Amino acid sequence: MSAVGIIGCGWLGLPLGKHLVEAGYKVVGSTTRPEKLKSLEEIDIEPVLLSLNPMPEGKDFNKLFKAETLFINVPPRSRSHTPEYYREQIKYLKYQLQNSSVKRVIFISSTSFYPNTGEVVNESTPYNLQNGSTKAVVYGELEIAQISQPLSILRCGGLMGGDRIPGKWFAGKETTGAETPVNYIHRDDVIKYVTWLLEKEGWPAIKNMVSSEHISRKQVHEAMATKYNFAPPVWNNPQMLTSKIVESNVSAPFEFKSPLSY
Repeated sequence: MSAVGIIGCGWLGLPLGKHLVEAGYKVVGSTTRPEKLKSLEEIDIEPVLLSLNPMPEGKDFNKLFKAETLFINVPPRSRSHTPEYYREQIKYLKYQLQNSSVKRVIFISSTSFYPNTGEVVNESTPYNLQNGSTKAVVYGELEIAQISQPLSILRCGGLMGGDRIPGKWFAGKETTGAETPVNYIHRDDVIKYVTWLLEKEGWPAIKNMVSSEHISRKQVHEAMATKYNFAPPVWNNPQMLTSKIVESNVSAPFEFKSPLSY
């Protein structure tokens, strides 16, 4: 099978890389931490060091740009960097891709690209920076869209699975938005979709990655509290937060159609 490069072997990229290795792909994966190189090697991911500062720095990271497919999972870090800094990070990746042999690119983005319309949004809904679209996410997409390679942008909802259990970080704490519909996606479904995508010729330019059921925060958080034995949140007003419902029409079957099954 062909080679896949993964920029960002973290919470999503690492299990994706492991799954692809088991499926027969050659995988090159990046980490920002030298101490993590050995753990990648132990699961047969060829490790390289890469940090975006915002220019690429590290060791052997050019191997990523020799893979047939490049999977980019570099979320913006709003607490430590500005949206403009994130734009520069993606811009430098764009420059690397211009002179590479990479044939296809998958870019992980977020449904926070969409404005908070209070209504259903889909892949054709434009961003609106004055109505809730996250500036860094928009900037990142605008930069990566300029590459010449076929590109598929996956706009993921709130990523759950593994140690990320809906509502757990609010266990016993006060919070708001009990009746707000959720836009969640399970990590395993993202991994399955990416694997399915690698086997296809034609790629969607943009795809929303969200479980099809948009139940309320209260429903899912309290169900998870019962299922995983933690204290439920304490709900305060307002009951409804400014948000949106993200439509997702994915060809490949998702295992988790409802957040209640996470």
